[in-house]
Amino acid sequence: MQSASDMTATETRKSMASYWQEHGQATMEMMMLDENAATIAEREALEVLGMLPNIEGMSVVELGAGIGRFTQYLAPKVAHLEAYDFMQNFIDKNRELNGHHGNVEFGVADVTKLNLSQNRFDFIFSNWLFMYLDDSEVAGVFRKVLDWLRPDGYFFFRESCFHKSGSVARTDNPTRYRTPQQYNELLLEAAAGKGCKFSLLYARPSRTYISYKQNRNQMCWLVQKVPAVADEVRRQRKSERLFSEESIGKLEKIFGKSFLSNGGISSTRELCDKLGVKSGERVLDVGCGLGDTSMYLVQEYGANVIGIDISAPMISIALQRANQLSVPNVLFEVADIETYALYEESSFDVIYSRDVLQYVGAKDKVLAKYYKWLKPGGRLLISDYCVQSGESQEQTGLDSFWSRRPHRLCTVEDFASMLTQNRFATLATEDITPWCQQITMMELDVLEKNKKLFVDEFGEKRFELTKSNWRRRLAMCMNQELLWILFSAIKREE
Repeated sequence: MQSASDMTATETRKSMASYWQEHGQATMEMMMLDENAATIAEREALEVLGMLPNIEGMSVVELGAGIGRFTQYLAPKVAHLEAYDFMQNFIDKNRELNGHHGNVEFGVADVTKLNLSQNRFDFIFSNWLFMYLDDSEVAGVFRKVLDWLRPDGYFFFRESCFHKSGSVARTDNPTRYRTPQQYNELLLEAAAGKGCKFSLLYARPSRTYISYKQNRNQMCWLVQKVPAVADEVRRQRKSERLFSEESIGKLEKIFGKSFLSNGGISSTRELCDKLGVKSGERVLDVGCGLGDTSMYLVQEYGANVIGIDISAPMISIALQRANQLSVPNVLFEVADIETYALYEESSFDVIYSRDVLQYVGAKDKVLAKYYKWLKPGGRLLISDYCVQSGESQEQTGLDSFWSRRPHRLCTVEDFASMLTQNRFATLATEDITPWCQQITMMELDVLEKNKKLFVDEFGEKRFELTKSNWRRRLAMCMNQELLWILFSAIKREE
């Protein structure tokens, strides 16, 4: 007797098979479900390929290969490529177009039933596949991908999120338009019980779809198979839930909108004024959190903004809010600033880095990236915590209930020296610690006034921990153990 989940999966397969039998013409327009596919296909494909790691000489699997829109680009680069799709006519067309490459194997297969050798492949590629599977099927395929990949192997996938993008008329549409966070959760779920996990390298929207369609819902992920220590996945899932839309929404009711930044929206406005942003300038907002600062810079200054943050749940919320508010000219990306390298040289007029480098050990390497990414004469504004000369470089007393990364603080002098070493001209170093004290006292007052609401939502233990952390930060500021510093600099003209 079939279980309820098996029956659901069977119905999903039937509905998807029926859907693609109706829309299964082996053409570019049907692959992209867009009547204007010819105008964007090549540019979009080249953009996707530019997001991939170096795949030269790799052993690669392409899932949902279709008629070979990406096979034609992957095959010449790799040592071996296996291209799979569940539609026979798609694979036949792919073989016709790309069969001359001697390193390609073609197969007709349902990815949910596909079995490949473990630890065999360096790279697995998928484009518009998982939106045609239910959640249990996606998690199952993600588990398979973890098994198929060699240690340190890469997995790239792109999906339509939130809503459809194509313009082809459809009598029905069984596609599942998930949020980015739902995919992030499924990636975590796939690693449960395994000795490895997916490390998220980035999640970012397609620039081509934004340019041609003003559409931010085409999201691309690159993850890497890495070892997972005991309980690491469970702790990460717990941390992800803490940053869920529901949890953040509850905290915003207590602390106000954009609570993750000291002082909320009021401090955001004041610091943004110091950026001197002009209409049309390109701004990188590092550590953008929920995206409030990024959207404020667009709405108030007419900037073009990219917001980047290491927290996938917060970026997912930022994307949803930007869509709900119809804020133009803003993008949000999940990435670790220490490892991210996709921006081109001289991309930005302004970089705003708010309270981010406190978590970074190799600050000089990140500052070197900032220098590279800024245009000549571009401005850099950094707010961050520092310690007094002679104090410990490691500060754990700041770790709040939402923090997932240890603090790595340096002195004001060391920070300023790193700016100079990276060829920045420092314009100002401002001690804004008294402001931090004011903000912390106000937030402690808000916390106490909303104790019942906080305890009802998060429990007495977390209330006491939060209050203790805020008091600790206040005491450290008042005793000058902890300094909140604002650094302003420009990229020297070459």
